[in-house]
Amino acid sequence: MTAAHYFQGVAAAVYVAVSLMIAVIRWFHMCRPYDREPRYYYPARPATTLIYLSSLLLLPYVFHPDSPLAWLLVKAYFLPVDLYFLTVLLLSYFGRVMRWKRWPQLLVLGIPALVALAAVPLLAGRSLGDGVNGYDIANWIIIVSGILMTVVCLYAVWLVLRWSRTVNDEEYSNPNDFPVTFARKAVGLLLMTLVLLWITAISDNPTVLAWVQLVLCAISALMLILALHPHRHRTEQEEQPQAPSSDEEADGSVTAYNRTLTESLALSILSAISEVVLEQKAYLDPHLTLQDVAERTGYNRTYVAALFKTELGGFFNYINTQRLAYVESYRREHPDAPLSEAIAEAGFSSRSSYYAIKSRLKQEA
Repeated sequence: MTAAHYFQGVAAAVYVAVSLMIAVIRWFHMCRPYDREPRYYYPARPATTLIYLSSLLLLPYVFHPDSPLAWLLVKAYFLPVDLYFLTVLLLSYFGRVMRWKRWPQLLVLGIPALVALAAVPLLAGRSLGDGVNGYDIANWIIIVSGILMTVVCLYAVWLVLRWSRTVNDEEYSNPNDFPVTFARKAVGLLLMTLVLLWITAISDNPTVLAWVQLVLCAISALMLILALHPHRHRTEQEEQPQAPSSDEEADGSVTAYNRTLTESLALSILSAISEVVLEQKAYLDPHLTLQDVAERTGYNRTYVAALFKTELGGFFNYINTQRLAYVESYRREHPDAPLSEAIAEAGFSSRSSYYAIKSRLKQEA
């Protein structure tokens, strides 16, 4: 083998070693006390572990970087298959956070990636007659399936960004319940990886891949660091509300006002909302969600969401307006109490959250 082949093999070995290390850390390491509820705080943990363990498929290339068959296998792994894995990682976390029931169905679209991976050993090195080479066919399968998986991956990115834009107002009273910042960082790293994978595919150069693998090691390590500490701040009990009754509800969107909602029913729902939020002081729960209010009123979530939006100024604004008023009331009743105490009693998740929400509502007033 040449010096270039040795470099390519070493880079692949480093990638496999880093991936295995990440798989082990991801499975065995969880911050306390969050390790008591791993399915809630680490929803993507099993998927992450299995995906990084799949790097063992690259071992033939590690030991034989000069093999055309091994190179074809690596190309299949680093374009359609890796894009499929990125989609799984993104949706296994944020799809579960949003309780979006359709996300496993979307993963069926990863079949082309698996077909491309299986086609490599079946077609490579074979002559199919009339000057058609199995190696060339396998290459085309990899590229076409890579394009398909890019579309699927970008759709997953669009979903997560859409959720991060709408979730504060329509679902959660506390922005920390949906990790918006973490979502944007994860999407940024995924898009960076997507670009690197296509650079590798277009260049069709093992040395370029070697450098890309080293960069991917750094990206994977950074993602691990970001994911080790939970980015969600609710309890397992709060995670178990009934699933929304439709896919539209599950993705967190509130569509048009439902025409079947009569005036008398609307007044009844508004009265129930007032009973739960104001009289029972549900707004003091720092992790109160729209789903929680709907369940406690006993009415359809879509109706409750529509009335919050059309009659009460939006779920986020309404709940936090009550919290701000409670802070002022608490300070009048307890003049010696520090502001931090009033903030905590009112249901704000932190002092910084209190100031940010207060500033936002003041600007919107």
